Amino acid sequence: MKISDVAERTGLSVHTIRFYEKSGLFPKVKRSENGIREFVEADIEFLQFMAVLKKTGMSLEDISEFMKEGCILERLESGEMPNVPVENRLSILLRHLENIEAKKRELELVEDSVRRKISYYEKYLTNS
Repeated sequence: MKISDVAERTGLSVHTIRFYEKSGLFPKVKRSENGIREFVEADIEFLQFMAVLKKTGMSLEDISEFMKEGCILERLESGEMPNVPVENRLSILLRHLENIEAKKRELELVEDSVRRKISYYEKYLTNS
């Protein structure tokens, strides 16, 4: 699959995918004899998850640490994955989930405040 197809499926730009690969955030993709990247379905899933992590505010440093071992799904399914990288990923995700939950609580407070203002203004306009 070409990089433009991957960009369309993942919602990432071609530039971002190349950046992730060049910077080591994403493992090197196999290339054809003429040098064109040949993405497979596992690459797309991997990039989609990276995009989710980025959208939820995970730093590139943490994403880099998380992705250090590349796509480990096949090794997990075969039972060939050592525990340490899995424990490391779990730790990163648990810490990130705590951050997401804190942001969610902050947004709920902001939402409540905005809703109160809306209610106030609606009452004002109704009584005018």
